[in-house]
Amino acid sequence: MANLQHIRRRIKSVKNIQKITNAMDMIARSRFNAAREALLSNVPYVAKTKEIMRRVMTQMRGREYEHPFVKTRADLIAEQQEGAGKFLFIVIASDKGLAGSFSSNVFKSAHDMIEYDGTDTGSSLDDDDDENFHKKNFDALKGIKPSGKRTPKQQRQMSATGSVAKATQKGGATSKTNVNVAREYNDADYVDGIELITVGRRATTHFKQRGYNIIKSYHGVSERPQYKYAKEIADIVIDRFDSGEIIDVTLIYTQFKSAISCVPDSVTLLPIVTDDYAKASATLKEEYIYEPDVVTILNDFLPRRIATRIYGAMLHSAASELSSRMNAMSNATDNAQELVGRLNLFYNKVRQAGITNEINEIVGGANALE
Repeated sequence: MANLQHIRRRIKSVKNIQKITNAMDMIARSRFNAAREALLSNVPYVAKTKEIMRRVMTQMRGREYEHPFVKTRADLIAEQQEGAGKFLFIVIASDKGLAGSFSSNVFKSAHDMIEYDGTDTGSSLDDDDDENFHKKNFDALKGIKPSGKRTPKQQRQMSATGSVAKATQKGGATSKTNVNVAREYNDADYVDGIELITVGRRATTHFKQRGYNIIKSYHGVSERPQYKYAKEIADIVIDRFDSGEIIDVTLIYTQFKSAISCVPDSVTLLPIVTDDYAKASATLKEEYIYEPDVVTILNDFLPRRIATRIYGAMLHSAASELSSRMNAMSNATDNAQELVGRLNLFYNKVRQAGITNEINEIVGGANALE
């Protein structure tokens, strides 16, 4: 028979845990409201930079202008086949745990991208979800759909393995060979062509344990993002891309949809593929004359656009982290309440059984004396 004192101690322990999870739920709820407001405040600026980017890029198509950050799809395939340069990933996760599967979902998405075999597609910088915020119900951040396709990153392991996939461009479409590469985590040859910038202590720990080259990490900013850190990351990305050390930059974060829904997403920051703006050039009727030329404008505008996109991803991640923690702590509080109820019922059963046993012993003793 269970010990009543042991059950009482367990009930007390569960109640103490319930108080902690309830307090963490309330803290996450208050911080979540602030994070959502910051995200909503940033939406108009992101949407405007996106519109400017589209208009500038439509002027780049079919003109004599050239820019080192702007490439066609054919140039991108040829560059990837040469294997010159590394791939850079910016992974945004959390500093703390107790947020459900928030960080693990980001890591799974990151590994899917890093170990990409050339057959999947994602979203591009121009096909993000900024314009969806201008819908009537954007205060609730509902109905945001992941849209668009991004440039496939063929042969991400090419520089490490020395193999070159055959890719040809026919009629604007890309034909790819499926290169299926299975890699173990601490494989030095595999991670040699990969560099990471991590935001969040858990992201740094996760990828460092697996032998990846982390060139920069940021801790203590996952719940309260600041633009200066996004600007610093953008400067690092632009400098390394301009020097030719990296040929591709991918941003991996968690997209916030609502208080109960958030999904991992990936965005190609660099290079900018002019083919992705063909549809935009057809829909934009106005044509502007730029002074100075569009290359000079792009040189000044592109760093701000990249920094804004990174900062927006950090805000999305912060809102997603806090909503995930809020839901996790709310579920933990409810589970603790349910467990206390079951323990109280079990305690009463054991106590009643003990009382019944004592009564039987008394009656048995009295009968023995007669």
